[in-house]
Amino acid sequence: MPKQMIAQLAVGETVKAPFLVLEWRLMPFRSKSGQYLDLRLGDRSGAITCKLWDCAEEAANSLEQGMIAYIEGEVQDYQGKHQVVIRHLRPADPEEYDLTDLVRCSSRPREEMIHELLAVIDQVQNPHLHGLLEDIFGDPDFMERFASHPGASKLHHACVGGLLEHTLSVVGLCAQAAQRHPRINRDLLLTGALLHDLGKLEELQAEGGFDYTDAGRFCGHTVLTDRMVAAVMQERPEFPEQLMLLLTHLLLSHHGQLEWGAPVVPKTAEALALHYADNLDARVQMFEDYRDGAESGPGPWSPYNRSLERQLYLGAPEPHGEASSDQAADAAGEWSDDGTNQ
Repeated sequence: MPKQMIAQLAVGETVKAPFLVLEWRLMPFRSKSGQYLDLRLGDRSGAITCKLWDCAEEAANSLEQGMIAYIEGEVQDYQGKHQVVIRHLRPADPEEYDLTDLVRCSSRPREEMIHELLAVIDQVQNPHLHGLLEDIFGDPDFMERFASHPGASKLHHACVGGLLEHTLSVVGLCAQAAQRHPRINRDLLLTGALLHDLGKLEELQAEGGFDYTDAGRFCGHTVLTDRMVAAVMQERPEFPEQLMLLLTHLLLSHHGQLEWGAPVVPKTAEALALHYADNLDARVQMFEDYRDGAESGPGPWSPYNRSLERQLYLGAPEPHGEASSDQAADAAGEWSDDGTNQ
């Protein structure tokens, strides 16, 4: 049977389905002793708040970030929003779910993106940069990880294959910049674009809710990228020192500003181009993702968006059924989302 999706749940409906565990917390009852379990569960259609009143402590001990839980319960209305009151909760068996129902996947075909990445590597003529890229992306296990990894935890390209999709978008923008500005070192810029987010493989865990790893929280992907690429360059003793410094600078400065997590600010034309290409793709995708999931309102303007620090013009709302509007609102749940990393 098709999985029950959060965006289609209706009040009074019985729920028997697997969901991704996004967040949970034990909360004290207001009128009696003991605690209940407050959860935020998700699938690729959205997220919803859930409550488990009985045996909450025992259930909480079985939960892990990003795990898949199978629940049985009922959809109720609470202060104008849907929530699920859970009767039973347990870890889902692998045969009970399809991961593509639970997490978003890139809309671009995987093999098409891999082919495009390999074609870009073939365009890099500098033998040292070309060899470095082949050393990294020529490993089939590495390519498998890279092609299936998310590009962020929440803000943009937070989907299976998002890292590869974002990388290719940045490469395309950088290629245009190099064409418009012939004095830019095209090989260096394309290499930096291909490698700039490599550290997200270590910053984010790819299963479930795309949460940050300990290394990601302590170091961030910019530093992790530098470490990964430096380790490969050190295995190539013939790699020119100046070229190594220029590439390292691209990777360390691609966030553009110190307050955005860049250890240094861009100081070359290639570093500036990479930073603005990365920021452009991330910001536009953040807008598109927000527009896709935004609740329709009385006018064309969104509420204040904390991530982009402004109201957004979403255009005149398209007519749709009343149920769809309610479901979009319910998918937002009661939890806030303050992610800041690009």
